[in-house]
Amino acid sequence: MLVCALAWGAARAAQPTDRHQWTLELDTSYLSSTSGTPAADFTSWTNGGLSKLRRAPPDDGFSAARLFAEYRGRISPAWWAKVVVDYVDDASPGLDLTEAYIDWQPTSESQHQVRLGAFYPPLSLENRDHGWNSPFTYSYSAINTWLGEEIRPIGVEWSMRRHLGFAGSPHEVGAFAAGFYGNDPAGTLLFWRGWSLHDRQSRLNDRLPMPPSPLWDQTGTIVGTAAQSLEPFEEIDHRPGVYAGAEWRYARRALVQLAHYDNRADPNAFSNGQWGWQTSFTQLGAQVTLPAGVGLIAQWMSGATYWIAGARSDGSMSPHAALVEDAFTAKFLLLTRLVRNTHRFSLRYDDFAIAREHALPAVPSEAGHAWTFAYRYQHSPRVDAGFEWLRVRSQRDLWSDFYGAARRANERQLRVQVSVKLGVPAHR
Repeated sequence: MLVCALAWGAARAAQPTDRHQWTLELDTSYLSSTSGTPAADFTSWTNGGLSKLRRAPPDDGFSAARLFAEYRGRISPAWWAKVVVDYVDDASPGLDLTEAYIDWQPTSESQHQVRLGAFYPPLSLENRDHGWNSPFTYSYSAINTWLGEEIRPIGVEWSMRRHLGFAGSPHEVGAFAAGFYGNDPAGTLLFWRGWSLHDRQSRLNDRLPMPPSPLWDQTGTIVGTAAQSLEPFEEIDHRPGVYAGAEWRYARRALVQLAHYDNRADPNAFSNGQWGWQTSFTQLGAQVTLPAGVGLIAQWMSGATYWIAGARSDGSMSPHAALVEDAFTAKFLLLTRLVRNTHRFSLRYDDFAIAREHALPAVPSEAGHAWTFAYRYQHSPRVDAGFEWLRVRSQRDLWSDFYGAARRANERQLRVQVSVKLGVPAHR
């Protein structure tokens, strides 16, 4: 309700003389995917399958990957509003919001900013384009794919930036902190499906499919499965979450960021078919301009989630339910170069894992890595085209233990994409 009110208020507040910016983008693509494993096991995760890809056989081929509209308008000299409306045709299809917030930016030496509403935390060094897209590759890194799936605070964020030393100094420091509600189930999809690499962003009212939950009898034997789904931005226990971070920037050549996130959810809490998952992580990111115009982006994330193993979607628990802690880690390194202002080449390596470290012995539930190569051609400000090759190799013991599927997968995907953009720049 808060998000809808903010979106409505933003539209009402903007007057014809205000500054307006809007972008409308349609992404269409052709995808060809292979898994190297039986197709029955590795259908796309958006259909409740085990694949790490958004579209896997038989769902690949031509598709309208995304249609979104982004509006940013000035309410007053210091107040702005931003709304992003997204349409997709898979998982939880239809039209919905990905972001909607009010933004306060007073004029001061220390550049303060306050956001109120639903928004992405400033944790991605990769997804900096309109609509939280990446300008480098079509599929996001494992870290930022998960941030787009399950991390979307609904609350208040404060941030500031300030130059150090003399006037015009290239050194700048920044800090940010937020308190929020929602996001109590964060970690659910990460554990049940594992890490993934794709370009689908969860909308605020999405209900996402997941692999089914096993059903155990009194002896601990799996006797069947039950369907389950995820609403990632639910508030379950009415305890606010927090995140905070700091960064240092040197002109436009280097950036280092350190941040911590904690949803502070109660793993014993249950509401409307969703359990709380107490999820926290720390991340370190860096962005550097190297010689010959090569850009480097690196991001590392390490965290853990506490949840009730054996909890059922109806709020009951199996005979062997227990509070467990699963640790997760991921990192990526991306190199990119822009040639003649129109051709961009990008190469990224991802590494990721999930493990129950305090079990005796430790239980590794997932390990994997991925390579991504993308070429993008900016034909004009309105038309972008290119292709991407992605390979993901992964191993998940749960595939065999829970579903009788192969433990290893070697998935490949080739994508050809055309993006068409329309927009109105700010009025000066």
